[in-house]
Amino acid sequence: MDGHAPSSGTTRCRDGGQKRTSRDGTDTRRAVLASSATTLLAVTAGCTTVMDFVGDRLLEQVNVFNETDRRVTGSIAVVDPAGETALDETFDLAPSDSGDDEGAASGDDEQSVAVYDDVWGEAGSYEANVELTGTDIDGQSQASEMVTIDDSDEQLLGVALGSEAVDEPIGFRVGESLSDLA
Repeated sequence: MDGHAPSSGTTRCRDGGQKRTSRDGTDTRRAVLASSATTLLAVTAGCTTVMDFVGDRLLEQVNVFNETDRRVTGSIAVVDPAGETALDETFDLAPSDSGDDEGAASGDDEQSVAVYDDVWGEAGSYEANVELTGTDIDGQSQASEMVTIDDSDEQLLGVALGSEAVDEPIGFRVGESLSDLA
């Protein structure tokens, strides 16, 4: 040896140079970053799984979500592929932030979601119409959309009122789970 012992965290190479080892933290930092990224993905996937689990128990075939900070009343109608009315109901939805602990403690059963079952018959195109009563969301008080239902046993319709996740003030989305509608 030449009297120079390698410093902590380095190894002497045959060519006389030094190579860093994991003691300098480089490999450890990479391992921590990789582990953190994997954990983040697992947690995010877990949230979606939990959200879908809850949604499977609460949602029905047609769901109207009030994402505004005020009460919204109106009606929803759905016409089936044969031209028959499959749904014609009214809703009175609490603001989206009304589900706080204070309301629950006082026995307040107000909901910001209206759910309707037994709407889909056969697969096909359904016309969904929403009309708000005495209010509008960003200047819009009614909306209509043709939605295609390919699997009437699995698919849901979500109507989002004032959601930032959709482009329109009254938006329509078809999916098989709550995460598909979000």
